[in-house]
Parts: sequence; C-alpha cells; structure tokens
Amino acid sequence: MESKKPMCEEEADEETLLSLIDKRKKNVKRCNEKILYYTAQLKCETSELDKLKAQLEAVQSRKQLAKSVPNSLLKKRKLESSSTSTGSSSMESQSSPGRNETKSEPSKKPQLFIPAMLVPISKPKPAVANLHTATNYGTSHQLGMLKPKPAVASFHTATNHEISHQFGRVKDNEIDMVESVGTSTKVATLNFNSTNLISSQHKRKLRCLELCPTDDTVFATSGLDGAVNLWEVQEKLTSAKFMGSMDCLSPNKRRWPEDIAWHPDGRRIFAVHSADGDDSQVSSFSLRQLGHQKEAFFLEEKAHQKGIINRINFMPWKGQRPCFVTCGCDHAVVLWKEGENEGRWSQELLHRNQHSSSVMAAFGLQHKEAVLSVGADKRVVLFDLAAGRNEIKFQLNSKCLNALPSPCNSNLYLVQLGSPGQQLHLFDIREKPEELHVFGWEQETNESQSALINSSWSPDGWHISSGSNNPLIHIFDIRHSGKRPSQSLKAHSNRVFKAAWHSSLPLLISISSDLHIGMHSYK
Repeated sequence: MESKKPMCEEEADEETLLSLIDKRKKNVKRCNEKILYYTAQLKCETSELDKLKAQLEAVQSRKQLAKSVPNSLLKKRKLESSSTSTGSSSMESQSSPGRNETKSEPSKKPQLFIPAMLVPISKPKPAVANLHTATNYGTSHQLGMLKPKPAVASFHTATNHEISHQFGRVKDNEIDMVESVGTSTKVATLNFNSTNLISSQHKRKLRCLELCPTDDTVFATSGLDGAVNLWEVQEKLTSAKFMGSMDCLSPNKRRWPEDIAWHPDGRRIFAVHSADGDDSQVSSFSLRQLGHQKEAFFLEEKAHQKGIINRINFMPWKGQRPCFVTCGCDHAVVLWKEGENEGRWSQELLHRNQHSSSVMAAFGLQHKEAVLSVGADKRVVLFDLAAGRNEIKFQLNSKCLNALPSPCNSNLYLVQLGSPGQQLHLFDIREKPEELHVFGWEQETNESQSALINSSWSPDGWHISSGSNNPLIHIFDIRHSGKRPSQSLKAHSNRVFKAAWHSSLPLLISISSDLHIGMHSYK
C-alpha cells in the first residue's frame, strides 16, 4: 500500500503539469497573435506619421513662399522708381562695377502685405487605451465614473493588417481581457457605503430590470401584474423617482411580460409574452405615451408556435435597421427586423432544430452577424446568418439559463447554468467549448437555480453581479482565481432576481421578490 501512494502522487503531478502546459501553450498562442496585431498597428501608425510630417512640410513651404512675395514686390517697385530717375545716375552705377554697393533706403510707401495661405492640418488621432481595463486593482474597480472612450485608431484603414480569428477579432479599442481571467490571487472588493430600499409600485412579484441605453438616469422594471414601471435615479443615488406605468398584459390570455428590452434609440420598450392560445407575442410602447395611454401596443406579427417566449435582445450590429431576436419554449430563435413604417416588423426564423428543449437566451455578436443561443438542453449554439449554418455547437454538463456578452471584449461571454456552486461559466468564443473559468455560490438547498435569477456585467467588464435564491447579491471579480464570490451584499429580505450596474455612476440597482427596488451606492 505504501508503494502505491507515491505512484498516485506522481500521476496527479503529471496531470497537473499537463494541464499547466496546455494553458501555457494557449497563452503563448495569444501572445503571438498580439505580436502580429501590434506589429500591423505599428506599421499603420508609422505610415500615418509620415503622411502628417509631409503635410507639415508642405504647410511650412507655403508659409515661406507667402513671406517671400511682399519682398519681391518691394524690390520690383524699387527698380521701377530707379528707372524713372536721371539716366546719369543709372549709367554711373553701371560703369563702376568695382565700387562697393551701398544699402538702399527703405521705401516711404507702406509695404504690401499678402497673408499666407492657411491650410487646415488634420491632427492625428492617437489610439486611446481603455483605462478601465487596466489590471491595477486599486483603481480599475471604480466602475462607471467615466465611460471608456473608444480608441480612435486607424484600424479601419489597415484592413490588410487585421488579425482576425476564426470567430472573433481583438479590436483596437479593447485589450484581450481573456488573458486576465482567473490569474490573480488578489480580490478587488467594492466599498458599499449605503443601501436603500424603495417600493417597486408593483402589486405582484417583480420579473425584469433594464437600464435605458441612452439616458443613464432612467430604468424600467416589470412584474407579474403586467405593469412596466419607469424610474429616474435621483442625485443622491439613494432613491429613484416613479415616472409612470404602462399596462402590458396580453389581450387574450392576460400574460405578463416574460422579458423586456429597450430599443437602441432609448425611447421605446419592447416586451415578449407567450405564444399559447393565438395570443399576442410582442408588445411595445414609447415613453411619450406615459400618462396619455394606459395599454401598450401589440405587434400583429407572430413568429413562435407555442409556449413562453423567454428572452428578447436587440442586436449590436451597425449599418442596418434595428433588429432583435426572441427565443422560447418552441426551440426556436427568431430574428425580427424593423420595417420602414413604425410598428411593422418582419420575422426570419434562424433555426428551430438546433435545440432539443427550450431556448433560454440568445444574443448577437458585436463583430459579426451571428447569434449565440443557449438552452435547457445544455447546448450552446452559434449561428452565422451569412452562412446560414452553425459555427459552434457544444454541450455543457447542466442546463443553461442565460448568456451574456462582455461589454468590453467581443470574444468573452458568460453562460449561466443551473448547477449549484458552479452557476457562472466564462468562455472565449475563439476557444469553442473550453471554459476559461467557473464561478459559483452555495445555496441553502441542493435544488437547481431558478431561471428567474439573472446576472449582469459591470460597465468596465471586470465584475459580474448575480442575484440568488438567498437575500444576497453576489459579486465576482473575473481576474480572481477563486471560484467563490469576491463579496456578497445582503440587500433584501427575500431572494434577489437581478442586480444591474449603473453605466456612469457608482450604483448597483437590484430587484427582489420582496417587492422592493434596492439602491446600493459604493466608492
């Protein structure tokens, strides 16, 4: 027995070393990709610098030419005046070549001034590094105080030097945050200094919480009473003002909104319901209708065949009319495109046979027209719209409840599972099925997590917040190598459905089954 023990330890050491070697190989691969990318960027920036230097030399030569024009005109006038003088003086000056020339007196007439031609110089736009993605733990967790400005580099002019991956590319306005996932033993905690609970004005349990994409003082909540309430954050960050409510119960079955989403213009809210009983599936209303109209407008179009519609998400794609995807219990993922006439939407079925069970969430990739969906069948599917086929399809060990893309890195995304202690899984879309890191928390019961519990990314992309079946908000630092929350905030008297980060203020907003909205400010 004693001789077998060292053998087991050697096998364990071998497995550990193989795992570390595999991880290092991937890091080396990513570093090589970075070297190629920044080499291309260096060539591009050097070329732009040479162009700017040439422009500067051209401007300086024009200025010199403009300065020399008045002097030449002055000399011409002097010659003309000397030609009208006595011929003897001119003959004398010509017949004495050995005589030293005397300095001419300045002309009594005012000099003609011709201004130099001004040419506008296009200033170079340096690539601004995203300060919010710095790995300095002392400052990077101060979320949302300043929105990261996109780097204005000439990446779009260097199409020949773009370093593309199979499914994603590292943009010039972001660093590859994947390198920092699960690599630090330090924990960056937030200093929450106040928590205030306000009444949600809902008569039944809350369901959704979404912040306005254009006005960061406005957010919306929905509940099982069918109402969608609008709120405005007050200056002290401890309260929110109730702006109004809209009845969004479906006309036939009186179904409440299962999920809500803001239109990218920030003036309209869309909600999804159920496809049972030939009921209306999607509702919408604008903020200007508050106080003038009691009920939301329901789209005539119907795309799902049966069951609950679980999610609605607008696509981040640019250069086309707004569109969103819905997914539901009929295994379908549907793309809705806004028509030229307001209120008219066309539908396109992306797929219905890729999932064998309910599709729980779907979102669009930032750099490519592709939709990633997750389902209760444990599958993760990436569907390419241009190719009309799957690019990625793999299966996890537990049912998927939600999926969220990182706000700061187009390759990083989060999948939320129902397994206790391992609820949050981070993936790199370039690495396909291999997860980067796993986070989770212990539950009071061994039951799987409810699909009503949702997670949220912080604006800087370094933190993830999640509700729980307990009255706690769990916060995770994706850089931390541990699997447990970096901190947990007791916020409500009952389970927390969601905690969303404010985009520009140090504020965390939560909803709970205790019918309250939590306002949690931090430093």
